[in-house]
Amino acid sequence: MAPAPAAGAAGRRATSFIPLATLAFSSAGGRPGPAAQYPLPLPALAGQPPRELVASSPTWHVQLLRLLFQLVLTPELVVYPPRSLAAHTQLPVPAVQQVLRSLSEQGFWLPDAPLGTSPLRLPAPAQYWLAHYGSVLRRRLNAQRYRPRHPTTLADWAAGGLPAGCLWSGEAAAQLLLGRPLPTAGFLTLCSQVPRPQLVPRLGLVPAPKGPIEILNAFAPPIGSASPDPRCVPPLLVYADLLASPPPAAPTLAQELRTRYLAELLGC
Repeated sequence: MAPAPAAGAAGRRATSFIPLATLAFSSAGGRPGPAAQYPLPLPALAGQPPRELVASSPTWHVQLLRLLFQLVLTPELVVYPPRSLAAHTQLPVPAVQQVLRSLSEQGFWLPDAPLGTSPLRLPAPAQYWLAHYGSVLRRRLNAQRYRPRHPTTLADWAAGGLPAGCLWSGEAAAQLLLGRPLPTAGFLTLCSQVPRPQLVPRLGLVPAPKGPIEILNAFAPPIGSASPDPRCVPPLLVYADLLASPPPAAPTLAQELRTRYLAELLGC
């Protein structure tokens, strides 16, 4: 979780709340999912809140969200020059330069921030990422659903763990991050760096349009230090995937996770 900005004119942050905002996120396969409701703060720095970012193209918007996710969760990246940042985040140098320029123009990034103060104006970038993950980035992650080939598959996962390069998100990750046992029922979400044709047979799964297991492609290099549990993706992504998951468990778990891990990052 990123530290709070330092005190001072560029580091002070005022937060005002608007009425309950409703954000619709995609469910598996990019179809409209249930609306997720939560109080969305509008941050104001030096009296002026950052404006909405304008995406020049769908591809550029995806690159922006990929980079923003890593900047929000890995504070040390904000001091990297563009070429080093591009290498670390696995994005093209021109894309990184364009994203940083746009963030600066729209007030999300302060290139002349005082020494010791992050140029990234949290919580606005984290809120922006959360609001657009479901409708933009998640649709590019090849979300597909499966069912276990054998009745013991989920119990085997609980006992032996997932393959390297595969992490829990959504409901399963939320339960683990909240100190509870890994569920073997319900709607389970996995994020994987492993190519799907290799992963699905290895996990003992069969494609099923309404299956209880969802697999998403990873969209960023592993950020192990950003997750309290090495079996899970970072809490921000867990929370976003919960908002895209079907009820009944997801809304309650999302609020618990937000309160425990994301209050500072999201500004409330």
